[in-house]
Amino acid sequence: MVLVASFVNPVLFTLPMGFKVYTYGLFIAAALASCVVVVESELRRLKIPADGALMMLAFIPGFGIGSKVHLLVSALAVGGSVPNMSLETGHSFMGSAVGGLLTAAAYGYWCGLRPMPLLDIITPLVPLGHAVGKIGCFLSGDGCYGPPSDVSWAVAFPNGLVPTRTAVHPTPLYEATLSMVLFLLLHFLVFLPVTGGNKRRVGVRSALTLSLYGLERMVIEPFRRHPPSDYLFGLTEYQFLAVIFILIGAVLYSIGGSMDPWPLNFDKEDSKAEKASEKKSD
Repeated sequence: MVLVASFVNPVLFTLPMGFKVYTYGLFIAAALASCVVVVESELRRLKIPADGALMMLAFIPGFGIGSKVHLLVSALAVGGSVPNMSLETGHSFMGSAVGGLLTAAAYGYWCGLRPMPLLDIITPLVPLGHAVGKIGCFLSGDGCYGPPSDVSWAVAFPNGLVPTRTAVHPTPLYEATLSMVLFLLLHFLVFLPVTGGNKRRVGVRSALTLSLYGLERMVIEPFRRHPPSDYLFGLTEYQFLAVIFILIGAVLYSIGGSMDPWPLNFDKEDSKAEKASEKKSD
């Protein structure tokens, strides 16, 4: 018996006058909103004078640009044609995550925050956003499901954006589960202390995020449909990028060892941060 997800549809519902609410777009908005709530809470707890909502707004252009740049580089590297550069379709999570982190970090730097502590705060938001976004992928049937399978939970998506009547691995749900577990681990167990005798090495949270997400991607790849490449030592493109993420995590951990550990005194940060906080209160 094949599980048929007939409820999966790229259009969640249609409002009067024909305005369509797209499933994936709604979940991307929910992912950003959840990240805003978490980062605002972290900034208040750590007494950091920066605006979490503005930080996530700064993430958005990097999200779009990074995604498309990754797709373009990936296509050209294998001699393919230039992909569709429209923001309506075709996205790379790894590219969007890197681009978004860079633009969000740029906002934080403008506020006077140092890059490494800032990365410790915002990198755990990546698996959170990924988890919520992947639920949107599943409910829209956007084609990031896995290969055909006869496992009892394999699902067919006849009404998806990329429809299939063959039962396949519901890979977006695998990814959503692993990424949410990763976020909860980082948020609650690798917390950033503010006061007291506890100290945490700067860069540990960032290093763990990148390294564990890299491992997650290595685990997930057999359930995706990306072919291995001879140019990448028999790895798929995303497995190769996962290895790079793990190596970057090791570099961040090493760099953090030369810095003062958490908790940090943000009262000594650049006055731009105070100005940003004043603007928010106005």
